[in-house]
Amino acid sequence: MKARWDWGVLAAWITGLVIIRASRLVERDPYWQARDGSERWAGMPLSRADAWSWAQPSGTFRPTSPAWNTALGLGYDALGFAGIAVVGAVGLLAYFVVALVLARWLGSRPLPALVATAGVALLALPLLSPRATTAVEALLLTTIALGYALLVRPLRTGWRLVAVVALGGLALGWGGAWLHVSWSVTAVGLAVALPLAALLAGAPRWRLTLTAVAGLGIALGSTFGPYGWSVWQLLTEISAASDGQVVEWMSPLADGPRTRWLPIAIAVLTLALACVLRVARQRPGAPGSRERARWALEVILLGGSLAAALAGFVAIRFLGVAALTLLPVLAAEISVSTAKWRANPDRSGALRSRLEAAYWRPILTGAIVILLPVALVASHDPGRPDPEAEIMADLPHGCRLFATADAAGVTLLLRTDVKVWIDMRTEVYGADAIAESTRRLGDLSDVALPEGTTCAILPRDTKGVRSDGSPQVWNQLRPVGPMAVWLPGAGA
Repeated sequence: MKARWDWGVLAAWITGLVIIRASRLVERDPYWQARDGSERWAGMPLSRADAWSWAQPSGTFRPTSPAWNTALGLGYDALGFAGIAVVGAVGLLAYFVVALVLARWLGSRPLPALVATAGVALLALPLLSPRATTAVEALLLTTIALGYALLVRPLRTGWRLVAVVALGGLALGWGGAWLHVSWSVTAVGLAVALPLAALLAGAPRWRLTLTAVAGLGIALGSTFGPYGWSVWQLLTEISAASDGQVVEWMSPLADGPRTRWLPIAIAVLTLALACVLRVARQRPGAPGSRERARWALEVILLGGSLAAALAGFVAIRFLGVAALTLLPVLAAEISVSTAKWRANPDRSGALRSRLEAAYWRPILTGAIVILLPVALVASHDPGRPDPEAEIMADLPHGCRLFATADAAGVTLLLRTDVKVWIDMRTEVYGADAIAESTRRLGDLSDVALPEGTTCAILPRDTKGVRSDGSPQVWNQLRPVGPMAVWLPGAGA
């Protein structure tokens, strides 16, 4: 009964976290993604000539997360901003549910799992938002969980089972490719990881065959996604356009992000390596046993986490993936460690008592009883992009906007009559256009607007604005929060 209560406390804390992260969006990609999903649901083709920019060369717009964008668009059409928050909350809850199911299979107890969840949430905070990569992480862990089930569940052998597993793998591969283009890389990794788990578990040959069929089905199914084999070209274009231009594609060793992201990179890598060292010293159970299969599951999760943590020193975006993949193993290892400390008579009685669930149960229960209503109150008007939502009314109808990429992303959803100079779709604009936008916004004492601009959203502390090739005077309208609209010849 107490264990069930503790799992309930953990669920309440996760619910509060999800409410806060889904209702208050820090990044602005979900807004233009919602417009894409809404337009496509209304009949627009998937790949199409870009019609959102007024100045950039007309590239082809190929959404990187078609299914996720459609979900955001449907949510927005149905519930407005709250619909975007609801879709994001579903994606976050899906991840946490699957991750904690895996943690429980690995032997984690609820309160150590809460400690692991809090740590991972701090390390992967930017990923805990309405973005497709969180949903992809949920699908990744779900697929690994299904692979584990192929190793331990009683199954009736035969060609019918092989066919079901093959079709299931194809469906997972196809669905993941529609969810996000990065799934094509993930699918290749799973094609190796699932049979490797069977080998590590010492599973019978027929179970090894099932995992190999599942893995190959996932990899093959990903090629039937929206872009087929050309997805690899799209991934290359995204990487080339974003490298060194967008923070999540920078290295944490670079000058700009180093202060914030290098400590996170070191922390993620250290946790992954610590878990690897602990798991490497174990090999429990006989080949083919459930204990050996659980150990193989830990190895596969740690392999994915460690690979992502190392990749995180090249591009920051992989650090969140590493932390989220590590959660099930981290929860299990904290559970084992606290149990050993409690059982060690050489430890002080005070410390051992602090490691008892009975000590923390009333504290955590009381805290969440207070904090959960606070989270609900703080999430009023969920999904609303402030201050952009308020400032949009100041833009003239049909004007040609120059703004930061984030502000442009919100504008694309809220003011469909306004075309932007650039937004966050780096694969559409290319690295040169992103670099030029950064250069133009680099000196707020004298911002040079591209020729043809008729409206601008700029940081509040912008001191002067001029237009390339034009002597017209630009004036700031009322500032809203950290930004303000600038118009030619308008009074302050």
